[in-house]
Amino acid sequence: MKVIEALVKLPDELASKIPDVKLQEQDIRVTVAQESYTRENILPPKLSLADFTLSFEATAEATVRNFNSPGDVDENGVVGEPAPAGAPQASTTPRPQLLLGGDTGWMRYQATARIKAAGGGSLSFVSANGKSELSATLSDYRAHPLGRNMREAAREDLAKPRLLALSTDLTKLGTGDAMAWQVRGMLETGLDLGWSDLFTTNLADLAYVRNSELIQLKSSVAALVRARISLTDDYQLVFSRPSPGRIQLTVRKAKSHEAAAGAGLGIQVAFAEPEAVKQRLHEVLTALTGQAEAKVEEWVDKAIRKVLSPEEEALLRAVLERLGLDPQLTRLEHLKQEWEDFKKKVEGALEKVVKTKVAASFQHEYLRISESSSLLEVELDEATALRFHGSLLRGSLVDLVAHLRDPANAGTFTLKNYLNTASFTLQNTVGFSLSLGSFEVLKSRNSLKQTWVSQENTEGARRQSFLGQRAYEDAWMGHRNRWVVDFQADMESFSAAPAASDFRYGLHFLLWGQKKKLTREELQQAVDDAVVWGVLDANDALTVTSTLEAHVGKTDVATQVELKVADDMLRDLVPWLQTFDVKLFSRALARAMPWSPQTARVSAEFRKLVYAPIWELYLTEVLNKGSILSGDLSPTRAAEIAAWVITKDPTVKQLASDLLLREKTWQGGGGNFTFADITEKNRNTLGKCRRFIDGMVRLNRSIEESRSGEELRTVFSDMESLWNTGFHLRTAGALLAEVARGTPRGLGGIERTFTVRIADSQEQLVFSTAWGPKSQ
Repeated sequence: MKVIEALVKLPDELASKIPDVKLQEQDIRVTVAQESYTRENILPPKLSLADFTLSFEATAEATVRNFNSPGDVDENGVVGEPAPAGAPQASTTPRPQLLLGGDTGWMRYQATARIKAAGGGSLSFVSANGKSELSATLSDYRAHPLGRNMREAAREDLAKPRLLALSTDLTKLGTGDAMAWQVRGMLETGLDLGWSDLFTTNLADLAYVRNSELIQLKSSVAALVRARISLTDDYQLVFSRPSPGRIQLTVRKAKSHEAAAGAGLGIQVAFAEPEAVKQRLHEVLTALTGQAEAKVEEWVDKAIRKVLSPEEEALLRAVLERLGLDPQLTRLEHLKQEWEDFKKKVEGALEKVVKTKVAASFQHEYLRISESSSLLEVELDEATALRFHGSLLRGSLVDLVAHLRDPANAGTFTLKNYLNTASFTLQNTVGFSLSLGSFEVLKSRNSLKQTWVSQENTEGARRQSFLGQRAYEDAWMGHRNRWVVDFQADMESFSAAPAASDFRYGLHFLLWGQKKKLTREELQQAVDDAVVWGVLDANDALTVTSTLEAHVGKTDVATQVELKVADDMLRDLVPWLQTFDVKLFSRALARAMPWSPQTARVSAEFRKLVYAPIWELYLTEVLNKGSILSGDLSPTRAAEIAAWVITKDPTVKQLASDLLLREKTWQGGGGNFTFADITEKNRNTLGKCRRFIDGMVRLNRSIEESRSGEELRTVFSDMESLWNTGFHLRTAGALLAEVARGTPRGLGGIERTFTVRIADSQEQLVFSTAWGPKSQ
């Protein structure tokens, strides 16, 4: 049955219901019951197409609408007003394909149909959900001059119907026309991610080693892992023709029909090239054993054959002890099997870690794309659109994305948006994000933003997400001049009354620096950042410094120190931060004091011994002065406190006697070295610490009492006060690391890494000291 023959009665029947006036003269919304049209054989009960059977729903309505002037609202978001001149186009804002305000208007014909695979076939978006059919909304937008008679236009349009389910319908799109297809089902897409990016915060999940061992993972910055991601949600597929021979394709989120509480997105991740992931196993095994994997294999084989040299035996024993295996070599018959079992365990964990990272980061990105905003927006030639039409209708973007990613096709398309970026290959990822979003923020001197996205389903329930982000360029410590902090909260499923207890939470800290030629002092300062935040212990810091000294002064080097606190660990930490503990904050502030080669400043532990009593005395005096002050003492008074402690405390005097001359008098002039300098340049330290606690108290109560998610705005504003300078950010990281040590998960519950990228070799080194639960 040809479509045009099946719908031969439709033009006259429907056109008669449309006013006999010009398009520009009247706004119309003509609604007809599909049941009556089906009963009178104006709409056929079924249309059999190549891959689908369309059944027009008797209980649904068909509509005809027009759009003729600015201010008209298309609930599909296909027609709309252009952005104001000079205004930035935010990636979370709907971007209409058809723009009002000219001498053209549109007639929109829309109907609902049931879709079922034809000929016993299978459609991914149907079968993946355990359903045999699903509902889709089909919309056809026809461009006409504003002076065109609407009844005549409708009769002409409906004589040549377009349903989008046929690829040939794309060729019928006139310039300025569009077709849309909205459905709930499985949506698939592909991602290329930098392999090295997947482990900048994930080494803790692969730490199959005893505590206090250094893990060092070496990889190539250029290596990619290709993943295929699928999720179930409501989405809209739109084809429009901006100019002859060109098609603009847009895939948008749409109002959800999900009604089941707790259903979530159901994100699944598969590897497009599983062998590529297995190849990375060698790098991970080398990082965990501390020796080249091939060498360990050789030693195990020699041990079984009893031909190990004494030196090799000692090295193998050290590896086995590091991994928690039997280091005595008393059961050689089981050694090979234990080693093989360990490799399988690591391989399984590696696959899980990568998939979990990709899924969690994709969900973070997806939930921050507002309803009706685009997931993918690209302009391409008509032949390419026709080629991928079928897979796109099935909900798969994988083949198209792979085609556009191929360098051979560069220049044949214009990518406007893909998951809030303008690139298909997502590298230099930061924190919870898959994209360059946070990394790009680092290029700005100062950035503070809060993003709130609320998606509503057809029953009025909401799924919300929040991101609070602070980024800053701060030169107070010279080498560490850029940083970013993300506080995220999002809901996996819809709720009629979203509460703070429905959200999953996360906190990510990043210190980032890039130097043309890294000096030895800058290297020591960067490693010191990692020690302050508990990424490395003091002994490992020396090893890492020695490892990296070969690159000092020779090549461009980028460094990252990161802390990532996921939902379960953050919920563990929050109850421990419900009151202001002056001793706890004094220790964190002391560890955060700037590194320098003097004995009192050369290590975080020495700084804690020297400056914690100074900070405690300072903060206590501010507390005793009361709230009528600004929250600070004068820098002259700060210097007097420092001098008194250095003189009177035997331990401090022993470590810091060579600093007494500098610390006892505040010189002014913009310095950033002495205790008085730090208090002067980082004002209201006590107030910021107490506001941070206020934020933690509010977050804890919001979760326990199921308060509104809107509370999160205030929570972020309170907590953010402790990281709006570089010194206070160092303090916040030191604080979280110390508190984490007392929780059941221990410091190992926080993902902690120190990452170094070497420009000349395009290598990346990731370091972290392994810590388990309460073992520090």
